[in-house]
Amino acid sequence: MKTLLPDSIMKKILLVFVFIGYHLHISAQDSLTYRMDAFISVAAKDLVPFWIVNNTYGTVPLHSNNVYGRGVIHWRHYFNKDFSIRSEIDIERASRHSSSFFIQQLYTSLSYKSLSLTIGAKEYYNSILYKNLSLGDFTYSPNARPIPEINLSIPEFVTVPYTKGILQVKGDFAVGMSTDSRYIERTVQPGKDYAKDILWHHKSLVVRLYDPKQHFPLSLISGLVHAVQWGGWTSEESLGKLPHSFRDFYRIIMGKGGGDNASLGEQINVLGNHLGTYNLRIGYTNRDFDIALYKQHYFDDASGMEYANWRDGIWGMECTLNNQNYLKKMVIESIYTLNQSGPMHFLSYNRPARGGGNDDYYNHTQYISGWSHWGRSIGNPLLTSPEYSQDGIIYFQNNRIKGLHIGLEGSISTSFSYRILATGMHAWGRSSYPFLKRKNDFSSLFECNYIPSKWKGWKITLQTAFDTGNLYDNNFGCAVKISKSGFIRF
Repeated sequence: MKTLLPDSIMKKILLVFVFIGYHLHISAQDSLTYRMDAFISVAAKDLVPFWIVNNTYGTVPLHSNNVYGRGVIHWRHYFNKDFSIRSEIDIERASRHSSSFFIQQLYTSLSYKSLSLTIGAKEYYNSILYKNLSLGDFTYSPNARPIPEINLSIPEFVTVPYTKGILQVKGDFAVGMSTDSRYIERTVQPGKDYAKDILWHHKSLVVRLYDPKQHFPLSLISGLVHAVQWGGWTSEESLGKLPHSFRDFYRIIMGKGGGDNASLGEQINVLGNHLGTYNLRIGYTNRDFDIALYKQHYFDDASGMEYANWRDGIWGMECTLNNQNYLKKMVIESIYTLNQSGPMHFLSYNRPARGGGNDDYYNHTQYISGWSHWGRSIGNPLLTSPEYSQDGIIYFQNNRIKGLHIGLEGSISTSFSYRILATGMHAWGRSSYPFLKRKNDFSSLFECNYIPSKWKGWKITLQTAFDTGNLYDNNFGCAVKISKSGFIRF
């Protein structure tokens, strides 16, 4: 059988693969690892209780009485002390999910000193909020499936020269594309508009001030996260393919209005769906405990960036106890999104004006599925994800909430650890389409993790959770996950 390429080229390609395989074999002794998960959940109602399904990177199916299997292989190689490469493939097969088989993560990262370039879908988390116990970051929480992207980052704090370690920075710059177009097409109500093949951009810059010698107990972290939906295609007949050129990319990076090929609203305002957060965290450290107070301020347009909605956001406290294990960490958070820069939206097209009001968090008139991926909120999950609608509505029906949350974690012994989440909230729907009557919810989770000392690499997680109220209905459920990890040796 003839090949499409000359034999000489084919031989060179085979030699490349042989070299890669040989190199992988040599380095696999200490750089190739695996993890396998088996998960099952049951519940009294058709949906899984809130805190079992949310903030799981979209891996847990929303519908109850489900199972999934997950396999992860991770490879890393150090060329020298400064330069390394790593790759990961993470595959899941699930029942009663938005898709029965999917690739959760698939990426390659090149790292040189403090700089990293990642290409592919990876479960990122870059927030001042503690992932295991927090409600979830307003811009990028661990709630939805990762979006494939090209990400250039300084993932960990690095010292700014000539500051004696006192001033440190980290940040990233990324562009990506959603993978949920077919999900949107089969989910949306017939005859309703939708957008697909959406492009994404986000960037962040975070600054930390602290004494590396710990003679001074206070520290400060401040940062900005900016994110945009843009490009893609919309079913709206007058638009179709949306602006996606390099010039348009410059516009969305700089927050500028669109060109002649954009909709009128995006020419007047800004191209794309922009949002993000201002972050401030003040910490105090001593020998016995670390405590931090923080505020994450969310903005959905220019009025939010100018603090017209200053009441909205997450106020929180995180406390770490250093000398005992029974209670290692505690998080208390308050979330408020009722203001949204006021109840009405107005903007003068004849003169410069801030406009504002009815910011309608996570929703957008052009990108109908809003700040979601595969039906899950990319940001904070308390703003109810479109997947919960169950009736073909792909936007956020509930984004005006007020809530209080507490999270606890600790260790009972070297083999047993626990995590507790408890959240109460009131919900009012949207400013334009409020609920006829305020809805309430209380959701909790108790999680116990067992790592047997005699079974190396095994971990068993048991979760019990319940919801009460008229937002997610009264519900009780439990879940079990069994994991096995280790090195792959040849």
